[in-house]
Amino acid sequence: MKNYYRVMLGPKSVHAALCRDQGFIGVDYEIAQDLSADLTDNWRDFNQKYRPIFLAAHPDKTMIGAGLACGALWTVAKGIQKGDGVLCPSGAGNYFVGEVAGDYFYVPGQPLPHRRIVAPSTGSRKPSRGTT
Repeated sequence: MKNYYRVMLGPKSVHAALCRDQGFIGVDYEIAQDLSADLTDNWRDFNQKYRPIFLAAHPDKTMIGAGLACGALWTVAKGIQKGDGVLCPSGAGNYFVGEVAGDYFYVPGQPLPHRRIVAPSTGSRKPSRGTT
C-alpha cells in the first residue's frame, strides 16, 4: 500500500525550491555522518544510538525532542518506502508533490544532507480550503 508523508524541507521550507529543482527530499538535524550502516528496520535501535549525538549538538533540547528529531530522521532515511508519496510545503502556500524513487544517501556539506531522490508529480497545488 502506498503511504503519503508531509516533509518539511528546512525551517519554514527554506530549502523547498532547491529540493524541487534538484529532485530530492532531505533533513539535517546537525548529525554530520552517513547513516547507511545504521538504518535498521527497528527505529528504536536507531533512536537509541542517535539521541545522544543529537543532544550533543543541541544541549538545550530534551530527550523527548531528541527522540522526535531522530524519529523524523529515520523516517526520511529508512521509513519512507520507494513509491510512497511526499507532500512538501513550498513556503508560499503551495505543496510540491512527488514520489520517493531512491534509497537514502548522504551529501556532506550541503543543505539537508540526509536525502532521498524524488520523482516530481505533474505540479504543485494549493491546500484545499474545503470542509471535511
